[in-house]
Formats: sequence, C-alpha cells, structure tokens
Amino acid sequence: MSITVAELDVSDKTVGERWRRVKADFWDDLKAETLRAVQRLLETSLDIEVQDLIGGRRWAHLPQRGTYRNGHYTRSWLTSVGWIPRLRVPRVRSGALRFRALPRYRRRAKDVDQLVVDMFLAGVSTRRVQEVLTPLVGARALSASVVSRLSQRLDRQVRRWHHRPLADGYRYLLLDGIYLRSKSPLHVRRRCVLVVSGITTDGRRELVDFTLAPQGESQSAWERFLSNLRARGLEGRALALLVIDGNQGLWHALDLVWPTVPRQRCWAHKLRNVANHLPKTYQALCMNGARAIYTAPSRQAALQAFRHWARLWRGICPAAVACLEQDLEDLLPFYQCPSTLWVKLRTTNLIERVFLEVRRRTRPMSCFQNPASVDRIIYALFHRHNERWKDKPLWRPKNNART
Repeated sequence: MSITVAELDVSDKTVGERWRRVKADFWDDLKAETLRAVQRLLETSLDIEVQDLIGGRRWAHLPQRGTYRNGHYTRSWLTSVGWIPRLRVPRVRSGALRFRALPRYRRRAKDVDQLVVDMFLAGVSTRRVQEVLTPLVGARALSASVVSRLSQRLDRQVRRWHHRPLADGYRYLLLDGIYLRSKSPLHVRRRCVLVVSGITTDGRRELVDFTLAPQGESQSAWERFLSNLRARGLEGRALALLVIDGNQGLWHALDLVWPTVPRQRCWAHKLRNVANHLPKTYQALCMNGARAIYTAPSRQAALQAFRHWARLWRGICPAAVACLEQDLEDLLPFYQCPSTLWVKLRTTNLIERVFLEVRRRTRPMSCFQNPASVDRIIYALFHRHNERWKDKPLWRPKNNART
C-alpha cells in the first residue's frame, strides 16, 4: 500500500481538517443507522398489530382466524430523525387496518408538526423553517406550503390567548401602537396593532395583549381595546402609573377606562416632537441639554434642570421650549415610582424593543397576506418574550415593598 506525501504531512491544519472529516463521516453514518433502526422498529410494530388482529404469527395454521395477510404496500413517512421513503406497511384481505403507530392519511409524525410550531413560536420565520430543518429531515421533506399550513394551527391558540381571563395584578402599564402592511381584498393597506405591556406587582414584565385596529390609534379603537381588558379582569385596582405616547385618542380613552390612574408621557416621543422644532444644526446640542432633565436625581432637580435648559434655548428656539414646557407636568410622574424603575417607566421603550423585533421578523415580507397572519406573527413574538421574561423579574417582592 502506497502512502502519499499529503498523508505524511502532520500539522495543525491537516490534523484539524482530517478530524473534521472523521466527525462528518461519523455523524452521517450514525444518522443513517438511526433512520434504518427507526424504520425497522416501525415495521416491526405494524407487523405486531397485524398479528394481534389475526391472532397468530406469520405462516401459523389457525383453525379460527378473522382474516389473512395480503402482502404489503410502501409509503413514505417523515420522522424527527429523517425521511423514510419506502416504509413497508402490511395489508390484510378483509377489513380496514387502523395502525396506532401509523395514522391514516398522515405523512408526518406528530413530533415533526410540533417541532415546526415550536420553531415558529421561537421566532423562526416560515421561510427559514424549511431551511433549518433540511439537514435534519431532508431537502424535500417539508415544503414552504406545508410549513405555512402548520403555522396556521396556532390560530386556535391565538384566539384562546386573546380571550383568557386577566389577573388584576399589574402595577404599571405601557401602551403604544405599531403599523404593519397587510393585504386587503382590493389593495395593500397599513394596519395598526395596539399593544399593552405591563409590570406586575411581583416585578414580572409581560406583554398583556394586542389587537388589530382598523381605525388606527383612534379614541374608539383604544377605548374598545382597553374596555375589553377591563372586562376580562384588568380593573386597575393595583395600577400606579400608565406610560403612553402623545396620542390624543389614547389619552381620551384612558379618561373613560382608568380615569384616576396617573399618566406618564414618553420622553422619547416627546423629544422627537421637540427636535421637529429645531434646526438640524442645533438638534444634537439641544437634545443633550434636555437629557439632564429626565436623568435628574429627583423631581425638584428635574424642574431646576428644565428652567436652566429653557433659559439657554428660549431665545434661540422658542417653539422647541414651548413644546416641552406645555407637557412638562405629564413628563415627571415617573419620579413617584421607585428609583430602580425610572429608566423603565419614563419611556415606552419596553414596547419599542419588541416592535424592533417585529420589524426585524417582518422585514423579509413585503406585506402580510391577511389579518390572521399578522395575529400569528405578533402572538409568536409575544409568546417568546413572555417565556423569556417569566423567570427574570425586575425585582423581588420581599426586597421592594414600596412598589
């Protein structure tokens, strides 16, 4: 046996490359053997079910039997370890067989369907599910249309989530909306999704609910949405603060649903409005000065910081100063809350970060096919965040009695 010069070359690079090939060959062989073992197990299970039906083993002479074996046919079957293209399924001469191990009219195991749904809930888009599963189950095992149909199974779960009873244990609520493009029978239109996020009395963050609002962020849309939350149990007895943007429809809706709960205007939204009254030359300098207001160590210090900022800029950009001054009272209620929560409660960024994830997930799509697809995507993202936040409270009740 001759040995080449390349085989005699023993270096870090060649050893690493050979080890990678060995590992690849090992896992390929292991996957093939595992798939053959699963096929043998399934075929043995089907034969045992036929044997139980007939009452005896193959070639056994029985004085009494209900039917006879009649060969077999082949069918394909997708398992979580790969695609079985030719699975031998036994037949009998009379009567229909209903196998427990192989349901009729199905081409996939239940765990494969659940795997697709779990991937969708974990944030993998329907386009990527097929790509991710190809190394596991094969290139032709799952088409894009199959993945789309499987994701539609979430519709019932989404409806249950929208109608679940709510505990009246929210200490702070953050409210905002996002616009997404969706198809209608005639044309593509922007659809508004209203969102409510909360922080409970035991410090857990939670995305409470959302709804598609055909009228946008109008008073009637917000009032209908918030009234539904109240009817499901969120009466607001524990509420200490509502964090909102500058939408007047939401403001008036809160006058009817939770009129006595203090409201905090979002600093991020307000400073964008202030920047609109500034020349681009001054925007960065003026915004840096305004930052000293909401980062002040107390409400009194914030008022002093505003007076100082207003004296500097009133003569240069009076419209910008007036824009902030008219809503200053609604921009400072977060100082009544524990100082550890000021950063969380002075803006609606808790929702905005989720909106960034929504936009990232929907960016590959030109638009949604229908409102139901909007519902599924938003629910999947909300479910993922709520599961991630469930064991990561902002505080522990025993250490933060002031909340």
